[in-house]
Amino acid sequence: MSSTKLNLLVCLFVLGGSTVAEATCLNSVTELKAEGIKAHWLETTADDGKPLKIVISDGAKGLVYSASKAGEPWLAGKASFCRSGDKTVVTLNNTEVTENVPLVTRMALPDTLTAPIVNDEINLAGGPWRGTFVGR
Repeated sequence: MSSTKLNLLVCLFVLGGSTVAEATCLNSVTELKAEGIKAHWLETTADDGKPLKIVISDGAKGLVYSASKAGEPWLAGKASFCRSGDKTVVTLNNTEVTENVPLVTRMALPDTLTAPIVNDEINLAGGPWRGTFVGR
């Protein structure tokens, strides 16, 4: 590669890096609340009349989540809330699924669910399951 092309490539990387917003992840419920992000989420699209409730809490190594339906545990795992510019993305990962989740959903639910928070709503989708959640 010629010196001119290499210099141009380096210049593009430098300029590109300064224009891309870097993601900042929140590490505690206190940080979530300080940023106006809710730690409790309620499903609004439950077709069985039993909405899934997601609770974010502080864990030993960062944020964790638990989800329950009709008072029964359904899901648990790690949670992250990362901001880039004016966009906040939630990621629920390392998901452990309980026997309370229907078998078809349990088998098809991915280990990680990611979605942006838009107008205090999260639209999560994985396998055959989809849900819209509002912050409480």
